[in-house]
Amino acid sequence: MSNAGDALERHYWKAVTFLVILILAGTGFWGIRRYAPTLFLGEPDLIAVPDTGSSQDNTTESVVSNKPVLLNINTASTEELQTLPNIGERMAKRIIDYRIQHGDFVSVDALQKVKGIGPKTIDKLRPFVDTR
Repeated sequence: MSNAGDALERHYWKAVTFLVILILAGTGFWGIRRYAPTLFLGEPDLIAVPDTGSSQDNTTESVVSNKPVLLNINTASTEELQTLPNIGERMAKRIIDYRIQHGDFVSVDALQKVKGIGPKTIDKLRPFVDTR
């Protein structure tokens, strides 16, 4: 019976080792996908850039503005929405589904009507998005 117990213990540790390796590989894959989405999506045409809000030169508005282009949540695709913080594939699909069913968002705060988006998420998204 001792051999059977030893064999069982070896298989147990092999299974545990396999699961740990699987978890580490999945974590690494998730990290790469989350923080380097261009590896999976290709080069996006538009990447959301935060709006700093303050301008050094307030005297005139030039033709070429230093102000970053904000992502329009009323026209953004699923891939574009996924470039935003805390927005994954499912959340991007929920935003687009909500937009299709209820029409365009009138403000960034209106995103709170989408299931899973609360005030904290809105605060994180506000520097990157706009409705026009």
